[in-house]
Amino acid sequence: MVYLMDLERSIYSGMVTYWKENQRGYTTNLQRAGLYSPEEANDIVEKNVDKRTVIIDEEVVLNVRGDLRSYILTKSIQKNYESLNKMEDE
Repeated sequence: MVYLMDLERSIYSGMVTYWKENQRGYTTNLQRAGLYSPEEANDIVEKNVDKRTVIIDEEVVLNVRGDLRSYILTKSIQKNYESLNKMEDE
């Protein structure tokens, strides 16, 4: 399965903007984004006059999301560790 991303809205808003299910609008919330079969997504992209819709594989989105969560968790742990070290130095 794949997601459809509206490139124009994503660039203007600074947030990834996905197509909702059944081509019913747009969302920046991944949980509200529609998942499309590759065939349906290709058909939608081919018919998109402005060529501003791109296909993103579901696995890519999940991997990036996982990497981001790991990065945030690592930064949080680092910050807590640094705070504890400062407290010990005082």
